[in-house]
Amino acid sequence: MSKVVFVLAVAASMALSSVAFAGKKARVKRTRPGPARVLQVLEGIEDNLVETKYQHVTRVRPKRGEYFFDCSGMTDWVLRRGAPAAARAVGRPEGRRPLAIHYYRRIAKIEPGERRGPWLRVDGPASAQPGDVIAWERPKWFKSKSTGHVGFIVSEPEPNHGPVPGWLVRFADASKFKHEDDTRDEDTTGYGTGVLLIPVDEHGRARGYGWIGSQTRPEWVIPCNIVIGRPLR
Repeated sequence: MSKVVFVLAVAASMALSSVAFAGKKARVKRTRPGPARVLQVLEGIEDNLVETKYQHVTRVRPKRGEYFFDCSGMTDWVLRRGAPAAARAVGRPEGRRPLAIHYYRRIAKIEPGERRGPWLRVDGPASAQPGDVIAWERPKWFKSKSTGHVGFIVSEPEPNHGPVPGWLVRFADASKFKHEDDTRDEDTTGYGTGVLLIPVDEHGRARGYGWIGSQTRPEWVIPCNIVIGRPLR
């Protein structure tokens, strides 16, 4: 599937009425670094968000409610406040903040279901929890300057009853494009949440993503290397 077809699929999804998603975001009290603290940081963004924009240079001013970043910039900013050990384990390649591919590689080094340092690799989307990180590597055929995409699960997974076997999750990211049932309005880029589909194979392993959740048609699935990791501290 070409990038043009993908963009058209996203546009088509925005023209359709949003499908209600039953997944509820977890509300937590202040606690130790880890998934619960990650959710707390994300909730803090949502509580005082005034303006957001997708851009490659991170500029965050919480007192003004301004959150300008891309997906990896957002993930770095959130992890450093919610799970700093997990952020440090990803490192700063060439002295710069990590990109989506670096999150993917860090998690992919761990065997499914096992823990290494402050990261646990989740063995499949059915076992994912709010606060987990999803990262994928951009397929070589997919025309884009990005290295992939990364963000956070903020709801319990629910099975998809559409034509594509998989799991639906509410996904927090920074993007130019909207997901299903997205919190960003038509003219807004940057931070928001929407419903993402994680298709699975016969063994329940993630095999790619469906950007527009339950509205994803089989031909719109983007097959790629994709992992889920839990930042423990």
